[in-house]
Amino acid sequence: MNFTLPKKTSTYSQQAAPGSNLRKHFLAILVLSAAMFYLLDSATDDEVLAISRLLELQAQDYDYFMSDVDSVHYLESGFADYRFQATRLTHFPNPELSILETPRFLLFSEDNSAWEIRALNGSIEFDSSRNQDRLELSENVIINGLTADGRAINIYTDSLTIYPVDKQLSTQSPVLFESVGFRSTSLGITADLDASIFRQMADGKFQYDN
Repeated sequence: MNFTLPKKTSTYSQQAAPGSNLRKHFLAILVLSAAMFYLLDSATDDEVLAISRLLELQAQDYDYFMSDVDSVHYLESGFADYRFQATRLTHFPNPELSILETPRFLLFSEDNSAWEIRALNGSIEFDSSRNQDRLELSENVIINGLTADGRAINIYTDSLTIYPVDKQLSTQSPVLFESVGFRSTSLGITADLDASIFRQMADGKFQYDN
């Protein structure tokens, strides 16, 4: 189904008995190992990949981080293409990946309108197949824009993939669209923000207020 939109006492310490710290250390390892086994055993294939990726990142040191990031990308014509902000960006060299805290993106159109996309977490990786960065957002993803007649529209989901250069979005998570007099839900969407076209992937349902 397709539809179009425009644009913080004291402390007390006691000396531990010989060997007690070591026993506590081994006990902690045992508990963590049991917890990890449970997570991996009960997780879906996608969750196993996510857990494995997190373990890979924790096994290496980041090479740099930046706080209060605010960057604008311009086209050759001088037109502001998109703006990226985050409270923190942590970069890992191998594999190359940037982890984002509270990312915010503004994707601009030639008529000076913009789509705002926010989330609690995110990551940036280079997608060699498309020769551009791919952004993965998660937790409380919110997209704000305008309908064709100027009404504000809000879109909510749990995950989102963004290609900023192409201004393309996609998700397989449940999606909720809300605007004045209009509400829609679906399971997954794809979107071309340049053309302001959203495609509901499955179970699309519309509700209009009288």
